[in-house]
Amino acid sequence: MAYTMADVSGMSGISLKELSQYVKSGWLTPAFAGRDQNEVYYEKPELLKLQQILFCKELGVEQEEIGPMLQEDHQDIIHMMQRQRIQLLEKALHLHGLIQTLDKTISHLQGEYELEVQELYQGFIKKGHHSMLPDSTEAPNHDPVITDSWHPAQSESAISYDGELKTKEDYLDSQEKIDRINRDLQRAIEDGLTPESQEVQHIIGRHLEWVKDYYTPTAEIYRDLGNLYVEHQNFRQMYDGYHPKLAEFLRDGMMIKAEQELT
Repeated sequence: MAYTMADVSGMSGISLKELSQYVKSGWLTPAFAGRDQNEVYYEKPELLKLQQILFCKELGVEQEEIGPMLQEDHQDIIHMMQRQRIQLLEKALHLHGLIQTLDKTISHLQGEYELEVQELYQGFIKKGHHSMLPDSTEAPNHDPVITDSWHPAQSESAISYDGELKTKEDYLDSQEKIDRINRDLQRAIEDGLTPESQEVQHIIGRHLEWVKDYYTPTAEIYRDLGNLYVEHQNFRQMYDGYHPKLAEFLRDGMMIKAEQELT
């Protein structure tokens, strides 16, 4: 199916002016022109290329680097998108830490929680500091993958320092695990199961073990993570891609698991 530039603008939320700039820069070549040479059409390959442009811009890729990246072959594009997935997940994890610190600060200002000085700046990570994913070519080290500067929990019981996930390959394997968990939860919803059912709680247990690959959550942190999945737009959109009810379904299951196993 072919789409006009106006169609593409409506689907992507990108203005006609910006799309025209992508065309002029050579980033986005139309599939073909209509009888009127001013009317151009785009098909799925071009729509995928536009998506890649938007991912590059979202992740801060330098403008002069975007064009050459779009010319790479199919396998290179897949590898590039896998790297982009890692970067987006790192951002999501970072946002989780900031939200936790923000919540504690709000509670402190409302007189409900005594905020320790050491907790004031948790979640703020300097660029290039405490890297989650060192390149596999770098010399190994024993720094924690997720450090206490990332997560607001202060006690050792809330943080895992096992440092197991050290390479991008490990991280991609981890994402395959969470994809299987999400698909199993999707099937559970379609089969009419409830979050408290034994079958679903077994899947949630796998999710908890997946989280523990990064840090060992307290009941409060695990519940907050479940709420984050529902409230944060990026997480919500990701889960909606599996099933429109998955975010709430997972959250409800996590609440039960937190009460049963983490309190």
